[in-house]
Amino acid sequence: MRIALKLVTLVAFAALPAHAQEAFDACHLFTQEDAEKVVGTTLAGETANPKAKRPKVVTTCTYTGSKDGKAITATASFRTLRNNDEAGRAFDEARLQFQTKPMLIAGAEAFWSGKTGQMHVRKGRTWITLSVGPAKVNEREIEQAKKLAEVLVRKL
Repeated sequence: MRIALKLVTLVAFAALPAHAQEAFDACHLFTQEDAEKVVGTTLAGETANPKAKRPKVVTTCTYTGSKDGKAITATASFRTLRNNDEAGRAFDEARLQFQTKPMLIAGAEAFWSGKTGQMHVRKGRTWITLSVGPAKVNEREIEQAKKLAEVLVRKL
């Protein structure tokens, strides 16, 4: 009985998605150098509290700075879905939900949401939401978000 219970437990853990077991830090994939190259100015990363333990999974990374006297940010949020089909369905639903403009990015699907000022990019089962520019949504530039998307898609 105990052997059967151990076997069932082992099979259950093996069936868990690999991404649930692995550590992930969005700032390792979306680096400060990437953000500065796209924005064209010096940016600073999030300040970390040395006393606080950083979580095992960090899905969002933000860099801040200023350009032409305006505060700007570059943010990337990553989602990994269970499989390509689930990711495709969710991505298509989001495309219908937002006022969108389709974008051409090599090796990925992408669209720009003018309503939120965000670029949505999907490659395989990974979905990235990017925003680059000032806090006001209507002042964000689509071209900077597209450049950042192209950089991140190559890293996936």
